Amino acid sequence: MSEVRVGFVGAGAFANAMHYPDLAEMPDVTIAAICDIDEERLAATANQYGVAARYTDHRRMLAEQDLDAVYVVMPPMGLTPTVLDCFAAGKPVFMEKPPGVTTEETRQMAEAARRSGVFGMVGFNRRYADVVRNARERVLAAGPPSMVMAEFHKNMLHEGPYYGLSILRTDIIHVVDAMRYLADGDSVGVHAYVDRAYAEWPNSFSALVRFDNGAVGILAANRAAGSRYERFELHGRGVSAYIRAPESAEVFTDGVAQPMALTAPHPNPRLSYGYYAEDRHFIHCVRSRQKPLTSLDDAVRTMELVDAIEGRL
Repeated sequence: MSEVRVGFVGAGAFANAMHYPDLAEMPDVTIAAICDIDEERLAATANQYGVAARYTDHRRMLAEQDLDAVYVVMPPMGLTPTVLDCFAAGKPVFMEKPPGVTTEETRQMAEAARRSGVFGMVGFNRRYADVVRNARERVLAAGPPSMVMAEFHKNMLHEGPYYGLSILRTDIIHVVDAMRYLADGDSVGVHAYVDRAYAEWPNSFSALVRFDNGAVGILAANRAAGSRYERFELHGRGVSAYIRAPESAEVFTDGVAQPMALTAPHPNPRLSYGYYAEDRHFIHCVRSRQKPLTSLDDAVRTMELVDAIEGRL
């Protein structure tokens, strides 16, 4: 295909901050249609990107527009039926995390994609962040990992969880998925504590995870912390990476005191946090019909690990 024609379901703040500008910068992509139930928001986004095809019903958009793929960027509560409609129309779908409210919804979408011969991709952008990806490559080049640590803290003492759902599932899932990616394996055992730190809702998660390759994962995520802080460690055979996501990382090798320093190529979080790279990967997969790195099938395993940490398994 000479160009990839993309339709959007969702014209909210996050989509406008990340995915619309990403695709608008790609010469081989056309934003062909936009759907949003908020007509004012729809008009503002469509005007900004010069899109004439505007809808308040995504089913009409799918029926009337010749699209190669669809972005569904919306809260998780109504995500699954919309994505299923796209798969039924034979369209690959990009969606943000979490991929549904429950693991069962994620499985349902993954199965529907397979039946329709298309794929779904989930926006676990940390896997595409330049610093995270490069640090991982350097550690795994020396051999299998032995330990990974993931920290993700925020101060949410004066607000509730997003959408009234589990903060682990709607937000901390980012680093749960990144922990799986860095460990290069799938979990086979979990010991976890879920606490209410100065709040009425579960906001503190501590977990010890055994992966199938023998690596151990350690998760620490607290929403009653002093401020936002995100950090990873990855240890392998004589090599360790200390990652301050997404800005920088230090890689120490074989006892050498001076580390290799990695820095993000651009300070804009749309680039440094991997959003542009994940969008580029999605477009590549649409063109090549390859399965994405963060496919729905893989996302099921991340959701299952979330379940295990929450004690649902």
